[in-house]
Amino acid sequence: MRLEDPEFDKLAFFKKLESYIYLILMLPLILFGWAFLEQQHAGGLRSVVFDEPDIMFHSVMGIGVGFILMRTLLAWRRNALRSLDDTPELDVKLQRLFKPIIYRNVMWALGAVIGAYGLYDKGDMVYAMVFTLFLMLITTNRPTGRYFAKLLKLKGEEKTWIEDRKIP
Repeated sequence: MRLEDPEFDKLAFFKKLESYIYLILMLPLILFGWAFLEQQHAGGLRSVVFDEPDIMFHSVMGIGVGFILMRTLLAWRRNALRSLDDTPELDVKLQRLFKPIIYRNVMWALGAVIGAYGLYDKGDMVYAMVFTLFLMLITTNRPTGRYFAKLLKLKGEEKTWIEDRKIP
């Protein structure tokens, strides 16, 4: 296992990255809560996507959600790992992944904002499900040792080191 900095604190790195991710998630959560309360005050959520179709609105929202999902689920991993091909040190790989992970979570937060806005404007449960989808993506891809071991396809000593939760 190769490290550029033998004193690299991976747990502090994971906590810092996780803190940024949850700060990014705050705005969509606030917007969703506000939109939900507004809709409850106006009569509650309903399912009117097919009853009262607003084709232009739903199409634009669908294109936005589709773009975010394709950009973050299909292309993100390949692009992020391609940028690490020339880096043998594990700690440098982690530090190089910081910005791409933040970018991906900003995109997911933007998708959650789309869900909150759709809920606010149309009051349709479909947009609550869109918000939930992005919330699940953000929370299931938290930066942990196990997540990075799977992402980087680590084996042996590197996998053991990154998944170890003991404070050095």
